[in-house]
Amino acid sequence: MAGLLQVASNYQLDQAEQKRAAEQRQAEPVIVGLAAHLQRLWHPAWLAKKPIETKMLRALRQRNGEYEADKASEINKFGGSQVYMMITETKCRAAESWLKDILLDSGDIPFDIIPTPIPDMPPDVMQQIQQKFADKVMQTIDMVGQAPDPTMMEELKHVAEQDVRMAVLKAAGERCDRMQDKISDQFAEGGLVEGFDEFLGDLTTYPCAFLKGPTVRRIKRFEWQPQGQGQYTAAVIEDLAPRYKRVDPYRMYVEPGITRMNEGYVFEHHKLSRPELAELIGVPGYDDGAVRAVLDEMPHGNMSNWLWSAELQKSELEQKFNIWMRPTEIVDALEFWGKIPGKLLLEWGMGPDEVPDPAKEYDANVWMIGRWVIKATLNYDPLGRNPYYKTSYIKRPGAFWGSGIPEIIEDVQAVCNAAARSLVNNMGLASGPQIEMNVDRLPPGEKVEQIFPWKIWQVTNDPLGAGQPAVRFFQPDDRSGQLMEVYQHFAKLADDQSGIPAYVYGDMDVGGAGRTASGLSMLMGSAGKGIRQVVMNIDMDVIEPLVTAQFNWNMRYVDDPAIKGDAEIRARGSMVLANREQLNVRRVEFLQATANPIDSQIVGLPGRAAILRQVVKGLSMPVDDIVPSEEKMEEMQQLQQLQQQQQAAAQQGQAGPPGQPGQPTSMQFQHDQQGKMVGATVFPGGAPKGGQDSNQVANRNTGRAA
Repeated sequence: MAGLLQVASNYQLDQAEQKRAAEQRQAEPVIVGLAAHLQRLWHPAWLAKKPIETKMLRALRQRNGEYEADKASEINKFGGSQVYMMITETKCRAAESWLKDILLDSGDIPFDIIPTPIPDMPPDVMQQIQQKFADKVMQTIDMVGQAPDPTMMEELKHVAEQDVRMAVLKAAGERCDRMQDKISDQFAEGGLVEGFDEFLGDLTTYPCAFLKGPTVRRIKRFEWQPQGQGQYTAAVIEDLAPRYKRVDPYRMYVEPGITRMNEGYVFEHHKLSRPELAELIGVPGYDDGAVRAVLDEMPHGNMSNWLWSAELQKSELEQKFNIWMRPTEIVDALEFWGKIPGKLLLEWGMGPDEVPDPAKEYDANVWMIGRWVIKATLNYDPLGRNPYYKTSYIKRPGAFWGSGIPEIIEDVQAVCNAAARSLVNNMGLASGPQIEMNVDRLPPGEKVEQIFPWKIWQVTNDPLGAGQPAVRFFQPDDRSGQLMEVYQHFAKLADDQSGIPAYVYGDMDVGGAGRTASGLSMLMGSAGKGIRQVVMNIDMDVIEPLVTAQFNWNMRYVDDPAIKGDAEIRARGSMVLANREQLNVRRVEFLQATANPIDSQIVGLPGRAAILRQVVKGLSMPVDDIVPSEEKMEEMQQLQQLQQQQQAAAQQGQAGPPGQPGQPTSMQFQHDQQGKMVGATVFPGGAPKGGQDSNQVANRNTGRAA
């Protein structure tokens, strides 16, 4: 019997060839050795995470209002109420809201990029600034009409140096402002605000919270392209752009014994769906053939569910039931960031040009899925830092993992639960009488199982003749008042231990100083000292290094010289908390205090305009629509000076020499190429033919008559 001829399409042949090439790359010594090395590092990190994982599951149950299995079993044996007081959830939710109000009030991550005290500028910019002020010095000499003496030359040089320094600072500040706008735009498009919102939820609940970025990913976005005659069409554009995300604390595994993120190696556990894995194709650094091979093996490969126990418990606590029935194909991936000895890299086949010193440790980033290494590159960060940032609600000195609110108030929550259960049980017992009955005196066949008003009790004679009643009623003790005092005392301890007092989230039952507006403001200020430490942790551990990493990324990869310069990064979350309520009040007071002729001469219109801009910005109002820009202010001042000159010339013309009538005057304004007013000419006797008078000056910047 003749065999059948198998026919394959060109696409199938290409896919088969790519898979063979990928398998050949996976068999190279460097990849095989790297995979084995990562497996040796993974196991200790996984074991070290087990007790932390248990602690995180306890925290999540506590926030959800669920008893641990052993505690629930004891309560069921005892009987009675199973009430759970949601103190932990209330405190965590209030802390999240407070932190979001501080850090995300304006919708952006709070940070500033400012010039260094002596900023470095590009040589061409420095030459332009120096030439500008050299021309100014020459104009001054021309006005004097003679060569300056050494003393005057020294004064002019000093003035010019100061002017150059101020111009450099101004130019550096403008570059920093443009860089800040660029980073804010990247954060908005890269998903940082959404990830930061989730990060704050982890921070209040778990021992650590993690953010990641910038990492380059392929993203799709709309772009409106003109089609002529005012018509536009939407086109889908794929770009490689920096992305940011919150990393689930359950999926972070770190080297045992480290204290800070960059002290040792870290693993991130990914659960990737087929679309998420396919997005890695074409991203720099990833092996497209290996990614396609994983996609090909997904339906029947053993690439998922090898961390099933913890994942199942966590999913049920997150109300994700029956996840094993999910039809979407999922693979487990490990992402490694850490150092690898140069000796091993040389033994695995890397060349001396990539590993010049075998004694050194080289930072690497490796992705593994099953038997496939889909990415293996040296760390692109010049300082060898990984893209993870972590902090804790309460940091423990010398420890990597800190504490969240559930761990801090765990004992208080347990006592409040016990008091509440006892209170409910006692209320049930004391809500009505208890009955003692002599069943021997019941008539035959009589059963007493309930009581109700106007019930008639039929009983037989007392056989002992003692005259004792057949039914006795007694009332159990009501201990609800004492139990309520116990509950309230420990609930107050939860306020103190968590640093989130009840009046912060709207509880109006505040005694003492809290009964007045000023007293409540003082209490709020005192409560803010606790949350300020948490905000400072976020500023120092997360925001500043994250913004610095994005700043360095832009300096290296963004082709826009206008945003690059010598700058420093400052997170201002704690500053927002400290000054937000008082800063604008102080600015308004300063404006009022300087509203006098002497101070106005010192501050000047530009200075008052600068203060007004900050006041308007603090009120969340459109600054540009209310306060004119510096260029507009300068033009307004020039216009005012020219109008004064025109009035003075007109007065001189009207007075004239004795015996001659006054001459009318007019003024014509000149503008530069940008439309900025640079000077004017006064014409005695009226405007020249074809000229403009002062009431018909065209402002080229706005196109309106001035």
